[in-house]
Amino acid sequence: MHKLGVIVPYRNRYEHLVEFKTHIVQYLKSHNIDFEIIIVEQDDAKLFNRGMLLNIGFERAKQLECDYVVFHDVDMLPIDVDYSYSDIPLHLSTNFIIEEGEVERTIFDEYFGGVTMFPTALFEEIDGYSNKYWGWGYEDNDLLLRCSEKSIPLDTLKLKHLGKKKKSLKLNGNDAYVKSKNIIDLKNSSFSIFVSFYPDTLLLNHTKESDEFTIFSIPGYDFAISYTSFARYNFCAFDYKLTPHFINSNIKTNYKTNIILTYELLDKTIKVYQDGIFINETSQIKKFYSKYNTEEAFYLGVGKPDREKIPNFFKGYIDSFAYFDIALTDSEIVEIARNESEVLTKNFGKYKSSEFLKIYYDANYIKEYKLTDLSLNNNDGEIINCEIVDLDIDEFKYVNIPHRRSGLFKSLKHEENGFEAGKWKNQATRWNQLRFQNEVYNHISLLSRDGVSTLKYHMYGETTEENITHLNVGI
Repeated sequence: MHKLGVIVPYRNRYEHLVEFKTHIVQYLKSHNIDFEIIIVEQDDAKLFNRGMLLNIGFERAKQLECDYVVFHDVDMLPIDVDYSYSDIPLHLSTNFIIEEGEVERTIFDEYFGGVTMFPTALFEEIDGYSNKYWGWGYEDNDLLLRCSEKSIPLDTLKLKHLGKKKKSLKLNGNDAYVKSKNIIDLKNSSFSIFVSFYPDTLLLNHTKESDEFTIFSIPGYDFAISYTSFARYNFCAFDYKLTPHFINSNIKTNYKTNIILTYELLDKTIKVYQDGIFINETSQIKKFYSKYNTEEAFYLGVGKPDREKIPNFFKGYIDSFAYFDIALTDSEIVEIARNESEVLTKNFGKYKSSEFLKIYYDANYIKEYKLTDLSLNNNDGEIINCEIVDLDIDEFKYVNIPHRRSGLFKSLKHEENGFEAGKWKNQATRWNQLRFQNEVYNHISLLSRDGVSTLKYHMYGETTEENITHLNVGI
């Protein structure tokens, strides 16, 4: 017979806690689960530390002879969830019923937070959560990395690297870019823009609140395609009132991908596609920022190279770029996005718009350190400080992700703490991001010096009522 420990990190959400305790007890009893509930309440002296509270709760669960645990946020009430024992870690919070006015919860491939199950032996093997993420975010990213490094069973996401696999420009993220004469007409014509690229592993600038690694830009108030420190593929442009219009992908790792923008003059909206799949569209843009059309140059691999504070250099690979003075159809977009061999100067498959091609670069066609404009419009791209390389990559990128057991939860309305309006809501999340991405991810030895085995905290008191234990701690 297995015994479950439900561990809940908690502070200052009394109404949620009351509802959670009533609901979870009834739910587990109705499903004949033998359980203990451990509420770990942190005092107000420091920023909230979810990982440390969960480690403290885990120690108590072991004392209560639980052989598996679920780390459970207080604002998630089970509706249809299987809490039965698993001998591998499982992510359970996969689906939500949200309350009116609540922001939809973001579920992404590597998400390992919310409600997560572990057998106690495997949680001990990874030494639990890190104790060093204060405020919101990244303790679950760290947890997934720990599992990966200790060869704990995980699922695998297979991402296909799209596009041609031959020559590419390698950009160093410091001073490498391509400069081209700006003939892109955002005023009088429909248009489409295509770019194929592969971002490098993120390395973030600790002096900035966020990072934008620009793949394509008409500078100023940048009309730009970027990969960001939020691990999102992003498009942003400004209208004549300097109102930003932006589209973000879901959180996705770096891989060889492509983005296509289309703008239909009659609709006056920009649609964004990744790998031929529609992401979203902007609200109506009646007129773009006026200086876009008067900018002398557009760039690949940077926002603007001579901009002192935020040039936004891109680190990674760019292999092709195209500009059309027509809005491509959905079927053409799919054809181009999945193309691995054809050049865009001739029609193929469902692609029929070669005659509307106004700029076309392919890194297999470089002469005198310039990208040859294959559209024959003589707008070659000047290459600055880029390496010309053979991009030797496998057909697929394999990404470790959690095994999932589908679960449906009611989400209690709560204040959003993470990604909001294109940025982190709290500075502490940026600090956590910098720690994980720049330090832990690149120095795996840090994982071994931080976890359940290094816990330090003060126990201020505890209460027990039936099988609910409430710990009050200072950390």
